[in-house]
Amino acid sequence: MAAAICIVLNGSDRLRAHSHLAGYIRVLAIAAVFGVPAIVFLRNGRHSLVRGKSIALSPQQFPQIYAILQRHCERLAIHPLPELYVSDMNMTQPARAYRSWKCDYILLSTKFLQPNLQPMLSVFAFWLGREIGRLRLGHTSWATEFLLAYVAKIPYLSNPLHRVFTYSEDRYGAFLAPEGLPGLIGVASGRLMLPEVNASDYLKQVRLHGGVWARLAGLTEAEPTISDRIKALFDADLLK
Repeated sequence: MAAAICIVLNGSDRLRAHSHLAGYIRVLAIAAVFGVPAIVFLRNGRHSLVRGKSIALSPQQFPQIYAILQRHCERLAIHPLPELYVSDMNMTQPARAYRSWKCDYILLSTKFLQPNLQPMLSVFAFWLGREIGRLRLGHTSWATEFLLAYVAKIPYLSNPLHRVFTYSEDRYGAFLAPEGLPGLIGVASGRLMLPEVNASDYLKQVRLHGGVWARLAGLTEAEPTISDRIKALFDADLLK
């Protein structure tokens, strides 16, 4: 993008000599110029929408879940704590961390909420740890969002980057919540059936997953399969 701007500003003669490239280079330059303010608007506008559509967690609001966030942040010496919200907004994952201009915040989906939270606390422990990792690793920075805004437009090009992000964030989740295996199993089973899943039997299925076709099929996906993610964490000796 920087090169495109330099060429537009200083390379008028070269652009005239290569008119078939001039249009593409100018489009890139315009995208570079307007991309930064667009990302700033997106990040702060998203934070405002989350605040308006969600319930903020605190020691008085869902205290069991908020206590997990406090425990994780204390362990990593994070201060101030990220804002924590729960919402019924359309989300593809149980939790997602973001950064706005002034603060970090984590949004929890309602898909694992229920009146009796005790059976789901290990799920929240894993996902909150994972999203704290996302913040710590810089995956929510404006530079990363700026990069992905362009890379994501090219089919499959961003997949390797997304996969590295997924594995590294999972390691944070497992480090902070080694009892958090249900957090990943629940993505496959859903909340209602999670208590009925035989974890030992499921892990046998996970160990059998693999081979050439599994690797080839995974190349088309932005995220690794749940089986691959669980295997990676056990290989790293991070899950009980």
